[in-house]
Amino acid sequence: MSAPRGRRPPPDEPLGSVVRPVVDDSATAPACHRCADTDLTRVRVALPDGRPAVFAACAACETTAWYVVGGDGRALGPDGTPR
Repeated sequence: MSAPRGRRPPPDEPLGSVVRPVVDDSATAPACHRCADTDLTRVRVALPDGRPAVFAACAACETTAWYVVGGDGRALGPDGTPR
C-alpha cells in the first residue's frame, strides 16, 4: 500500500546491530556455565517476572541460559529459576 498523495511515509527506524552491540553484556554473562567458553551470543531480554536479563547461547557446546542483569551470575532457566 502506498502513502496517500502528498504525504511521505515515516522514516525507517534504525535497527540494532548484532556485530556491534549497543550494550556490552559480557560482564553479566562472561562465560558458558557448562564449558567456560567465552564465545557467547548475548541478547538482552526480560524474564517472565519482569527482571532484565541476558539470554546467552554458547557457540562451543550449544548450551543456553539466562542471567539476571546485576544479579549473582547464576545461570537460570527461561522461567527464571536456577539451573
